[in-house]
Amino acid sequence: MALAKELYRELQDIVGPEYLSEEKVVMDGYAWHGFGLLGPEPEDRFQTVPEAVVLPGSTEDVQAIVKWANRRGVQFKPQVTAFGAHANVGKPGQIILDLRRMNRILEFDEKNMYMVVEPYVSFITVMAEAQKRGLYVNGLGSGSHVSVLASITSMHGNNCLAITQGYSGRNLLGCEWVLPTGDIVRTGALGSGAGWFSGDGPGPSLRGVIRGAGGAMGGLGVFTKAAVHLHPWPGPAEIKVKGVSPYYNGEIPPLMEYHLLEFPDWTSYGAAQYKLAESGILFSIQKGGGPGTVGYSVTGNNNEYYEAWKKGELMPPVSSFAITLNAYSEKEHAYQVKTLNQILADTGGRISPVGEKTDWKERDFLHLIKNCFTLRGAYRPTGQFVVDSVIGNDTIGSTVLGVEKDVELRDIWMEKGFILNDGTHSGWQSVFEGGHMALHECGQDYDPFNKVTYQQMYQLLRDGNKIAVETPMSLGWSLSGAFGGITSLSRHFCDYAHWMQQVKIALDPREASDPSGYISAHDVIRK
Repeated sequence: MALAKELYRELQDIVGPEYLSEEKVVMDGYAWHGFGLLGPEPEDRFQTVPEAVVLPGSTEDVQAIVKWANRRGVQFKPQVTAFGAHANVGKPGQIILDLRRMNRILEFDEKNMYMVVEPYVSFITVMAEAQKRGLYVNGLGSGSHVSVLASITSMHGNNCLAITQGYSGRNLLGCEWVLPTGDIVRTGALGSGAGWFSGDGPGPSLRGVIRGAGGAMGGLGVFTKAAVHLHPWPGPAEIKVKGVSPYYNGEIPPLMEYHLLEFPDWTSYGAAQYKLAESGILFSIQKGGGPGTVGYSVTGNNNEYYEAWKKGELMPPVSSFAITLNAYSEKEHAYQVKTLNQILADTGGRISPVGEKTDWKERDFLHLIKNCFTLRGAYRPTGQFVVDSVIGNDTIGSTVLGVEKDVELRDIWMEKGFILNDGTHSGWQSVFEGGHMALHECGQDYDPFNKVTYQQMYQLLRDGNKIAVETPMSLGWSLSGAFGGITSLSRHFCDYAHWMQQVKIALDPREASDPSGYISAHDVIRK
């Protein structure tokens, strides 16, 4: 059902007819998503169809649309690069604010190490500009093509670079925020007219209200400008890349190192992560989901991966992770290598021969300085994967335990035949902020068009939740509304859903901003 003609004309008056559409072919494009199917049939890749899509070009446009939505009782969903089904509207009758016209870098302050961006500026754009000036940004694991602003204001921020670049939400400095009511708030130092350099104060910080751990996913209005904190980059102004897609190889600079490290058991694996984080020598670190994630990424197609896998060429031990080192001088580089070797000796680890093969090394090196791995590789085996609920942000020890538990869960489900058995037996794990925080999440490939397999994925999610609660361990961003855990699991975690609901009611009294990825004032929270 399209918007009433009167409402459509009112939106046209705000943005102009060329930046508004209700054409079916366009609306279907905004309803399709391969990540988060509604069922096993091909048509189930289409989710709720929006009534219209409007493309604002400025903060003033956004404010006018939001005020119109409040006046007319129409819910809106802001969207940028739209990675994830939670970027789509949650129910019929809603419109999408596609922010792709707002795509400029507004300011670059090298001295204070930040960049001010509009919503459609991607991580790779910021990386390329910052790298030329000896700076860098924590690119997101979902891909370097996604929105920087969405990551730091509204979404998750997981990546292998977080050991030095920080969790994305902590890289948010000042921001310009159109509340669900249409009022504009400028946070941090920006709100006092002092510039973009600080995300906190003067006065109380709003970052916890804005995003918490996982972000409101469009449920608390629209962020139209944000300053992202940048970090030192010791490497060259440009990494030399050779080859063509999907066979990109990155030449490893003289003062950088890439290695896949393997360990005899989980105890030594975790001990090495603590020691490496404490030493301060790492530039990036991740457990890349075993060969199933990295192996798919460093090969060009499934047949190539399968042939290599049969020969045992893509089979590092389950307890292994990859690292990069990045130094400013030869002396610092020598110190980093010496320290790495000592930690491996102390923990019984070694540099894996698998990771030293040229193609693996040069391709995974690019992943570890950019965006973890290619999602092409994650989707490629079966066309779909699900992240189970054995997941969370906490200590290194907690996340290593999470990976162990996921290995056990994965083995059960592979034996049942409901997920792809590619010999990986493990999920993704990384360490953030000098070792003070870590994360694990575990993706399972399955056949999305097999009705039985599709239905079993819901049981897999329930099993993961049960393990995480009973172990216990932090569930991190899996508790967000888009993953269905918020109202049922809140009681295990300080009743956080109650406080989110109070924030929603206070900032969005008419519930104009789509709550489907966050929480609604009407949601019933289990006690």
